[in-house]
Amino acid sequence: MPRISLRTAGLLLTLSVALPLSCPLQAEEAPIRIGIIGPFTGKSSSDMGESIRGGAKVFLQDINQIGGVMGRHIELVERDDLAKPETGLAMAKELVEKEKVVAVVGFANTGVVLQAAKVFQESKRPLIISAATGAAVTKQFMPPAVPDSYVFRLAGSDNLQPAVILNDVIDKRKLTQIAILHDDSPYGQFGKENLLAELKQRKVTPVAVESFKVGDQDMTAQLTKAKQAGAQIVILYCLSSEAAMVANGMNKIRLNVPLAGSWTLSQRSFVELAANNAEGARMPVTFIENDANNRSNEFVLNYFRLNNVKSIPSAVAAAQTYDALRILTLALMQANTTDGDKIKAALEDMKYDATSTIISRYKKPFSKNDHEAVARNMLFIGEIRRGKVTYAYKEDANSSLIVRTK
Repeated sequence: MPRISLRTAGLLLTLSVALPLSCPLQAEEAPIRIGIIGPFTGKSSSDMGESIRGGAKVFLQDINQIGGVMGRHIELVERDDLAKPETGLAMAKELVEKEKVVAVVGFANTGVVLQAAKVFQESKRPLIISAATGAAVTKQFMPPAVPDSYVFRLAGSDNLQPAVILNDVIDKRKLTQIAILHDDSPYGQFGKENLLAELKQRKVTPVAVESFKVGDQDMTAQLTKAKQAGAQIVILYCLSSEAAMVANGMNKIRLNVPLAGSWTLSQRSFVELAANNAEGARMPVTFIENDANNRSNEFVLNYFRLNNVKSIPSAVAAAQTYDALRILTLALMQANTTDGDKIKAALEDMKYDATSTIISRYKKPFSKNDHEAVARNMLFIGEIRRGKVTYAYKEDANSSLIVRTK
């Protein structure tokens, strides 16, 4: 029985894989095509899109260096959804109907994937979302509403992020006079509702809840209301560019309170647009680019080299995409076919541990009734310091070498 070794990020994973006689490891066969989709040029979202594509490039190098899967190399088929629901829907159909991909990884915007996910569900092609966090995306296809879901996610769902944010804000920092600002996209709306639900459980009422449109440049009116209401902290649910406008607005009206928000505050555009006003902002993340452990370092260095950059626009999206593709690869090995039904079944009952991954080691990332690979203990609080995302708490930094598992 052949043994396949996967080496990446300083780890070696050796698997014994039974190969059919008709498919020898060295056979020259057509590559296995996997779709990669994201907002490569979408306004306010390109950090995530570029990083989805960049993380996929690192995966592609690693997997094809050891011969691909089932003796076939992997080919990535990219599509730009422009952060627009109608474009994402069209690109999803193109990947399935024209490009004949066996599965798809990506999507950064909740509003986009809410529409496009239906294409993969109906065509029975597995989708692993690697950045969009709207809880409703996976929920709409889960039992009992839908007997068999083909929509999976490897990202910190918005069912998890509000609890992590408020654990830091209320439990650790003892701040209860909370102002919530959010954009009017599905992402911002769902995030606000989840924050409010979490606050209600804690019997805390926010002093202000204000919205703005995607693309707005001036949020001083909303911030002034928060200041007048006595806010001790501002919590955001929005994209990174608008988050920077909020940070700048806080400085403008001298609202000198901490800023926190969802994982989008970890993205490069927030730090660049807000500059010094980004300092101290906190957010839940699954990965930090500047981590010291060897597994992370090798991934980051390979990302820099293959994408010809000096920093990752959204390190979280890049690492999550890499891990999603690794898990998909193991499902293909286990299924020993490109049939969508069998890949889905393998994802829901993984026999191989995914150890050649970045964020975590995954033993059973999914099950039939749970299509979320990221658990609450895999999220920790990051903080902007000197223009970079770092650990907010020393205990998280000290335990970074301990793999957080589901």
